[in-house]
Amino acid sequence: MSEYGISYVVTTYNKLPYLRQVLDRLVAARLPNEEIVVADGGSKDGTPEYLRSLYEAGHIQQFVSERDKGESHGFNKCMLRARGEVVKIITDDDAFDYGAIREAAGFMHQHPDVDVMMGYTGLLFLEDPNRLSLYEDVADNFKRWFHHGEAVWMIGLPMIIRRTSLALTGLFNTGVVQMDTEFTYRITSLNVNLAWSSAVLSIRIENPQSNFRVMGRQTSQHEADRMRFFYDKRIGHSFLNYVRHKSGWLDALKKPVRPLKRAVFNALKKPQYQGPPQLPTGYVPTPGEEPLEAAFRVCDRFMADYNARQTTEFIFKKQELGKALATK
Repeated sequence: MSEYGISYVVTTYNKLPYLRQVLDRLVAARLPNEEIVVADGGSKDGTPEYLRSLYEAGHIQQFVSERDKGESHGFNKCMLRARGEVVKIITDDDAFDYGAIREAAGFMHQHPDVDVMMGYTGLLFLEDPNRLSLYEDVADNFKRWFHHGEAVWMIGLPMIIRRTSLALTGLFNTGVVQMDTEFTYRITSLNVNLAWSSAVLSIRIENPQSNFRVMGRQTSQHEADRMRFFYDKRIGHSFLNYVRHKSGWLDALKKPVRPLKRAVFNALKKPQYQGPPQLPTGYVPTPGEEPLEAAFRVCDRFMADYNARQTTEFIFKKQELGKALATK
């Protein structure tokens, strides 16, 4: 029997201004049957003292501050300490809708055959709070897994994991930076039952300390490709598969052609894919407000408004007698 309905697990390292924004909101949203577990990697910016004050005030239920071996290691420690029926991943520099999260966790409580819950995530750049986008490609990837059983990547921010299902999914891989990419490739290649919430559960706030900026786009892509080559069963080890998927010759050929293609399409006034649609946030500057405060405020309002306009739907495969039946 679980002691809590939800365990919110948080990792952090030397990001106190961001962490305060995240934990202040989480502490305010937490209910008595929910716990907050924090792993700090030995920060030197006042984070341990901040966490100690929250713990002594009863605002967080568990925390540890010690040197670790990265974000995956920190989350693994939290998940092993967690006492909730489900575990919700919380990053230290992103925004979350706890009402939508609680609704998704409630669905998991009612459907014990669901191992992992996913959902929509937005993307907002700290430097531009006027607009954001949704990761529609992640929703498309979920559909590819749901309908065709493909191993796919999905962003980890909205992810909720049933604690007892960790025996099936495994913990996070401590040998990679993009732990959510590896984890979702892994679980979609296993007999793990995923569900999808149509609500926006989280918004990634891209900032100077984000993994993608620190890691670099090319290094990030190389790591993601290694994961895809490992888990995607359609990609073998033959010479033909190497040429088609791993050599990079096709992209090398396309690169010099793309500017010409764009010019031709522009001249013909034909529509071109411009990436995910940019959605206005309705941002109105507040005098004296710091950019970080503004970004979180904008994200909070956007998620509240977006989720209020729709009825949340859940898509999952109901397991009956070993046969997967699509249920909505």
